[in-house]
This record gives sequence, structure tokens and C-alpha cells, in this order.
Amino acid sequence: MRLIKLIAFTLLIISNSRPIKGQNINLSGDIFEYATYYVNSFDFNTGATNVQIFRYELSSDEYPVSIKVRFLTTILSPVLGINNVQTIIEIETDPFQLQAPLILDNRDLSGETTTIYDMDSPPNSIELTGHVIDILDPSQVDAILQSVMATGQIADGEYSFEVTILSENDQILASDSRTFLVQSPVSITLESPGGALSDTLDNVIYTTFPIFQWFSQSCNGCETFIRVAQFNSQVHSSVEEAIEDQRVLPFDQSEEWYLIDNVNSFQYPFSDAYPLEEGNVYCWQVMMTLPTTAGIEEMASSISAFKIGEVGNVETPGLITNSLLIALQRALGDDQYSAYFESGNELQGYNPTGQVEINGVNVDESSVSYLLNQIMSNTYQIRSISVE
Repeated sequence: MRLIKLIAFTLLIISNSRPIKGQNINLSGDIFEYATYYVNSFDFNTGATNVQIFRYELSSDEYPVSIKVRFLTTILSPVLGINNVQTIIEIETDPFQLQAPLILDNRDLSGETTTIYDMDSPPNSIELTGHVIDILDPSQVDAILQSVMATGQIADGEYSFEVTILSENDQILASDSRTFLVQSPVSITLESPGGALSDTLDNVIYTTFPIFQWFSQSCNGCETFIRVAQFNSQVHSSVEEAIEDQRVLPFDQSEEWYLIDNVNSFQYPFSDAYPLEEGNVYCWQVMMTLPTTAGIEEMASSISAFKIGEVGNVETPGLITNSLLIALQRALGDDQYSAYFESGNELQGYNPTGQVEINGVNVDESSVSYLLNQIMSNTYQIRSISVE
């Protein structure tokens, strides 16, 4: 029974998106990818689900034609101790007659389904009988099932799926394969500007167009939002209360969040927002929406607070206040940054003018911070450095 449940679950979570063309067999389909696959979206007794994972159309240039379908899924998951690619399940159906185009939808498949119908008029019934060719080692099956039951979702790892359409004598008529990464999104970590409300004196900036920076993992189909609000100690008792009150971003108070690109930095906009003012304390928060098999799920960060200092009144001597220098310090590290910018060194007292060029092209500080973030996350790698 455990083996049957694993087979049913595996077939339901894998999908393929590209049209497959053989000699006279066509298999085309759509996939619906999710950031998270929850177990409660599936019936482990039957393998059934009402969540659409894939939908194929199987057709031929000539009818009738006798075919077989082979499914192969593999796993590579270090968190489960599976460090080499292992077959989860490989099954093959008995030959059946294709007499008209046939829709293969995962919602129509389960451990109890033995008959499906093609698109002819009237439709023809097709009986599907499958046989197991290869299967994962029982000890690894237990590890997968224990992880699934403990977390409610499939474990992180690389999952590969291959579908092959065969003739009666095992000639390959159409085939394709795909590998995708399942990685559970982690929490969003705010980096700058700001910190705890009690530490606003240590989180003073001197720009009314700050660059917000945070860390989060990217995921397919996710959307990122931000919101900023003023904290008024005479009105608000906490940053949570302030950010649910009137916001400075977004400008439209009927909207709780401001949609941005899926990046890890964002410069306060010159429009669609209330202007930030010197001397005020502000708080900000980032949220991501994730498509899952249970619907759209929201993941919000903590809330950070910062103060905009008044020009000519430096409240925290020695504190790096320029957003570009803050980004440089994070990218270089404290020791290397100090070797260039601190007292007695070549760039002591340097303060960016806001006019920045990359390869001779004028860019804003947000673009520079984005590149630095890519370097820090190892998305971009530095091959060489030259100083002019």
C-alpha cells in the first residue's frame, strides 16, 4: 500500500511543458508549476487531486494506432541522503488502441482510475493497465515519506520526469524529459536601511530616496511587494501598528502593498509615493506571494525602522550613511572596506555624488546596488578588477 501511494503521488506532482513530436504521434501539454507542493492537496488513498498539475493532448496523424506509455521519475535530494540520481518509479502501460485525440489530465488519474475516454464523437473508452519496471529502494521510500509527513510537502531536491510514447514493439515514437528544482522558500531577511525601532539612532540615513535591500530566494511564479509607513510615537505604539495605518508607499491607501520586480533591492520611487521628510522615523516591510497547490500563500518579512537625519546635523558620527557606501561595505567586507575608506587611507572622506557610470553608461544607485547584490549572492562572479 505504501508503494502504491508513493507511485500515485509521484505521478501527480511531475509535469512537462514542451510539445513532443515523433513520426506520427504528437504529445503536447501545459504545466502549472508551484513554489510548494502540499501533501494535503492529494488523496493518499487514491492518489487523486483537484489541483491541476499537467494537461496533455495525445494525438496521431493516422488512426487507429497501438501505443504504450512509459513514465520515469527520478530524485536527487541531499537533504534525504540521496546524493546520486535515483529512480523513484518507472512504469509502463500495456498497449492500447488510440482511435482519436486523447486528453491526459492529472486530475483524471488516480489509483482507482482504469478507464478514460478519448475526444471522438461518441468517445471511445480506453483501459489503462500499468506495470512497475523499476522503483526506489524501500529505505529511501521511507525517508521520502517521513519527510513528507513531517513537513506536509515534498522534500527539497531535483526531480526529473520523462514521458515516452512507444509502439507495441518498443519503438520510441515520442519522448522528452525535464528536471526541475523544488526548493522551499525561506523567510525574507531585511538588510538595510534600519533595524529595531529602539535603535533608530543607530539607523540614521541622509537621503529621502533610500535604497531598500533584503535577502530572499527567488521562486517560479512568485511576486514581491513592499510598503513603507511613518512611525509617529504620539500615535503609534509599535511599528506593526504604524505600518497598518496610513502608508507613504503605496500612495493609494486602498492598496496595502506596492508591487515591485522580483529583486532584492528597491529605490524609493520619485512618484506614486508620499515624499519622505528629514527628521521623521519610517518603517518598511517586504512580502512575497507564492503559488502553491493549496492556493496563493503570503510570506512577509519582519518590520525595520529607520530615521532620516537632517542635513548639517549628523546624529551618529562615524556611521556610514550613504546607501551606496553601505552596499560597498557589505560586498567588500569590513576589513577590505576599512583598508580603502577609513581614516588614513586613500578614499577617506569619499562621498558619492550620485552620478555613477558603468561601462560608460550613466546609471542610478539602485542599479549599482543590484549588481553588488548579485555579486554577494554569487549570481555574478568577478573575473578581474582594474582601478583607474
